[in-house]
Amino acid sequence: MTEFKNIESSEKQLPAIIKDDEIDLVALMLHIWNGRVLILKTVAVFVALGLIIALTSPVRYTTIVKLIPESNKSMSLGALGGLAAQFGFGSVSAAAEGGGIPPDYYPEIVKSVPYLKLLMQQPFELPEIGSVTLYDYYQSEIAGSWQGNIKKYTIGLPGVILDWIKGKPEEMMTSGDSSSSIVRLTKEEREVLEWLQNELSLTIDKQIGMITLTTKMPTPELSAEVCAYAAMLLSDYAVSFRTDKGKEDLQFVQDRYFEAEMRFETAQEALARFRDSSHGNLTALAQTRQQRLQSDYDLAFNVYKALAQQLEEARLKLQEETPVVKIIQPAVVPDEKSSPKRIRLMILSVFVGGILGIGLYFVRSILNNILAEFLANKK
Repeated sequence: MTEFKNIESSEKQLPAIIKDDEIDLVALMLHIWNGRVLILKTVAVFVALGLIIALTSPVRYTTIVKLIPESNKSMSLGALGGLAAQFGFGSVSAAAEGGGIPPDYYPEIVKSVPYLKLLMQQPFELPEIGSVTLYDYYQSEIAGSWQGNIKKYTIGLPGVILDWIKGKPEEMMTSGDSSSSIVRLTKEEREVLEWLQNELSLTIDKQIGMITLTTKMPTPELSAEVCAYAAMLLSDYAVSFRTDKGKEDLQFVQDRYFEAEMRFETAQEALARFRDSSHGNLTALAQTRQQRLQSDYDLAFNVYKALAQQLEEARLKLQEETPVVKIIQPAVVPDEKSSPKRIRLMILSVFVGGILGIGLYFVRSILNNILAEFLANKK
């Protein structure tokens, strides 16, 4: 009660902040100075929290790759394409004209499980470690680090307790059949995939069609390596999306071409062998036999010639439809970390602590005034 009276008496000695509907800055500063102890304590708490966050936050290096997917062949949609553009589907109609992937699909591709599994299983050469996959790197350097253990036994403690209660789950290995539509992942693989989804991002400038791929990794070399390989995977995906049908057609024509070539060579050898054996003395039966062999030869030759032409056309069509993905800005090894910004974080901690401390002081003053009026009225 004595402390309350001291606070009340000290606050009553201060002038009012608002006079004649105007804020008295001198009175405001006097109030702030009077609450300096509470404000400094609040700032100290936030500085300590900011320091803990700055020291425990993982270091990240950012690498950016910019690329533009292009197509060599387009198919005009005419009035339908103009109508789509009027209703805001210009990018989709452009992609349909080029036969490529709509731009809005690219962010979903880099977040997809098949794409991230290929990225996760790719080995990278690091100076301090050597050849290591992202899966092994995550298990040894991130999940097994002291920051990872702190996160696991603080934020992730409920999950650890639930796993301990349920027992160790049976591992589900990914199916080796690439044609299977079901993908089974282990718990460790899911953690790595979630990590990659958070550290890998893609944005699209729809005005110029430029794709920006960004990766954040614990080391500068790994960040550049992962970003470069992720861009290559995306380029391969765009090419395969456009050329898969053409490759199937080319393979079919090529198989038929090899079969026709063998039939043609067989018919050619049979006709030559018959001519050598007859020595020019042809009976009526021999002439019939020669005509039959000649007909087989002509038919085999015409089929062989037609398939040879179709094979060249299929090759030219595949080359024509293969999109070109141009890298405008390649992956460059970063020389400065992108996070955490410790100096900026400490300045922000001081600022937020000061603002909150001032707010707490004025809230406390208002509550004290309300309590004082209540006690006075009660008396």
